Amino acid sequence: MLDIAFVIFFGVMAYRVASAVRREAPIFLEFHQSKALGAIVFLFPLGPIATLFLVARSPLLALVAGLACYLPSLLIAHRITGALERAGTDRVKEAKSAASQAFGTALVGLIYAVGVFLYVVILRVYFSSANA
Repeated sequence: MLDIAFVIFFGVMAYRVASAVRREAPIFLEFHQSKALGAIVFLFPLGPIATLFLVARSPLLALVAGLACYLPSLLIAHRITGALERAGTDRVKEAKSAASQAFGTALVGLIYAVGVFLYVVILRVYFSSANA
């Protein structure tokens, strides 16, 4: 149930960031920043789905899949935010807001992926020691 809520949350945030990047495309071009953030955010909703299907098979595989869904956009958004902050003009406000939203959402996704991994590993350790 919580996974469905996360899929919806990440889907909405991916749409918001992608539309903001598309809307602010001239700013990204002017300051020589990649618009790849608008495409890579669509990996956000795949994180909970991959985690849901892979955690039963291998928690480590689920963690790697979760990291692969969120880490690229985290790094790109961090680089874009830094570059737009150094621009020193108010025209980049909306573009910087889109990059900040992507950074925050990717951070939440990373925390989610690591949290699920730790939860499953702790439960397996607890139940394997209880059965021994």
